[in-house]
Amino acid sequence: MNIGRLFAAGLILGGAAAAVPSASSAQSFDLYIGPDGPQLRDRRYDDDDYDYRPSRGCSERQAIRRAYRLGIRDPDIRSVTRREVAVDGVGRRGRLTTVYFANRPGCPRIG
Repeated sequence: MNIGRLFAAGLILGGAAAAVPSASSAQSFDLYIGPDGPQLRDRRYDDDDYDYRPSRGCSERQAIRRAYRLGIRDPDIRSVTRREVAVDGVGRRGRLTTVYFANRPGCPRIG
């Protein structure tokens, strides 16, 4: 009879522990083991990884990379305006092709 009660109490405690809300794991904590011993660091506030430069738009390098991924061979910047970045290159069928990207972060394709 004692074993049954002990088993029931264990099930109740296990269920209660599973029902307690836990902290979300956002994968922002790192464990570093170095000469000073193990250290737990929060990457959200790590000064080494923080990028102080705001992203202003689609850079020429990003636009060329995106055009290359779309299948444009030998991509070259045709023009950069406030709103768009135009990239020329050779398309899949050997024709001259122009691809237009919006001049904003992520370089979304607009034409």
